[in-house]
Amino acid sequence: MGDSFYEYLLKIWLQSGKKEMKYRRLYDKSVDGIMEKLIHMSRPSYLTYVAEVKRGTVVHKMDHLSCFLGGNLALGAYTHPDGLESKIAQRQLKTGKQLAYTCYQMYARSKSGLSPEYVKFNSAKSDFVKGHAPYYILRPETAETFFILHHLTKDPVYRKWGWEIFQAIEEHCKTDAGYAAIRDVDTMKKDDRMESFFLAETLKYLYLLQDDTHEIDLLKTHVFNTEAHPLRLLNLVQESF
Repeated sequence: MGDSFYEYLLKIWLQSGKKEMKYRRLYDKSVDGIMEKLIHMSRPSYLTYVAEVKRGTVVHKMDHLSCFLGGNLALGAYTHPDGLESKIAQRQLKTGKQLAYTCYQMYARSKSGLSPEYVKFNSAKSDFVKGHAPYYILRPETAETFFILHHLTKDPVYRKWGWEIFQAIEEHCKTDAGYAAIRDVDTMKKDDRMESFFLAETLKYLYLLQDDTHEIDLLKTHVFNTEAHPLRLLNLVQESF
């Protein structure tokens, strides 16, 4: 549940013009720990997921909240001090892409095309099952990862996946008053609420994913904070004064 902390270790370093190296070192140390202790691959589906550790025990579940990590790893790889072609950056990029595919499956495998709050990977019957939180509350993390990966790699598959998610939202969540959360992604029963991050983040990332006209460059001009607000890199801000 501390996802923003790890996100900001990388993004504060980027926003500083890559001058505050202590944050990059802390980020790389954290990613090493994630790779060593939390990244697993399911069987028989071969889905890469990030697990949890509670009181020293690995819990084989992946929250939708964790889906930010695919984009974060990709951004960290593309800006790695040793270069994108380095072994460690390529490993991070590969893992980020694999996590993005798992997050897509969290949507694609439900009846509605919307993701539950988390999925489990340790069932005796299946390596990918809906957990005890079947609701979808319009979360942005998967859309964020698709946007970042498409922006960096230009692979059109992320646009395709994002468009599928948008269509599912339009079909099952849209109401006369806005967009509703879904109580169960298999029954599609609506809940009477809409989180503010849907407008601030989810729709923004889905829009930017399909838009070719924006001037945001994640490697040269901007960094997004954890609430999807684009901030100019500090060296560019200083040059404008």
